[in-house]
Amino acid sequence: MSADLLELLTAEHRRLESLFADVETAPTAELRQAALIAAADALEQHTDAETQFLHPALAAHLPAGPDIAAYEEAEHAAFGPLTPSCFDTVRQHMLEEETELFPRLAQACPAGELLRLGELLQSSRVAE
Repeated sequence: MSADLLELLTAEHRRLESLFADVETAPTAELRQAALIAAADALEQHTDAETQFLHPALAAHLPAGPDIAAYEEAEHAAFGPLTPSCFDTVRQHMLEEETELFPRLAQACPAGELLRLGELLQSSRVAE
């Protein structure tokens, strides 16, 4: 079954939250470091997906889309290296996307566009 772009990105948000929790609750420094590496890798992959698929869709389909996409790009660049101290900032960013941007984009996109983008994202992951 195919998932649309917003469903896939939201699922990635849940995965990131789970990885952040693993870092925060790891019983040893070794496990905490392994979880942090996994979280950083997942965040990098997620950020790449947003850059490649979400931001162009925002720019194309929302009235202020180019400005919103530029703001999102700047926010991602401001995160810097992933450390536990920035988890709350990333969590807030994900919440804003899910409650503000994703619903607006879902309303503005032509029928089937988000599904097409989701399929492209999934295909790009298989190719990696």
